[in-house]
Amino acid sequence: MTTYATAPRLAVEPVPHPIESVITGLGHRSRGAPADLTSILVRYWQEMPQAAIDERARWLDATRARVRAGETTTRAFAVHALGDVDEHIVFAAALEYVGAHPISIERRQAAVDAAADWIRRGLALNRGAVFAALLSLGAASVSGTLGGLRLILTHVEIEVVCRYAVARPSRATRMFLAEWLELLDACDEPDLAARALVAAALAI
Repeated sequence: MTTYATAPRLAVEPVPHPIESVITGLGHRSRGAPADLTSILVRYWQEMPQAAIDERARWLDATRARVRAGETTTRAFAVHALGDVDEHIVFAAALEYVGAHPISIERRQAAVDAAADWIRRGLALNRGAVFAALLSLGAASVSGTLGGLRLILTHVEIEVVCRYAVARPSRATRMFLAEWLELLDACDEPDLAARALVAAALAI
């Protein structure tokens, strides 16, 4: 009886989406004028309604791989952090932007300041996730930067911040939440909903 060897099945790699190379271009290491963030964000927003969260997460993975390969810089993470609405994607992208790669103290602080400005000016579609990413760094200097921004967050954004604070507990995070609670209690007209969210996170 003649037997035939079965050819091994090869995993089919997903076809890269054109947006991936566009995002890479934002932080491209080539010479010349840097790519315009606004135009790339517009392109991202045009593609986002047709792309499921899993696919957009793959776009972030592609950016992460290209940064690690030296094909682009951490500036490319700004597209995901500013342009997406999903809290997991925005949190991961903002964290990569400010703290996941070895850079100088000066560049790290510049990245933190830029991300804080995204929150202050309402540039990020999910400010709560950006705030949570910065808070998760657990640095006193970052907590000081965030201190002046916590009262501009909506209840939905505070809920996101508290959810990540509970998932990634640290002494610095708990101190920040405790100070936040004291600040809310000191207001002439306390925001009871915000207080309940922060108090619940501290109680866990």
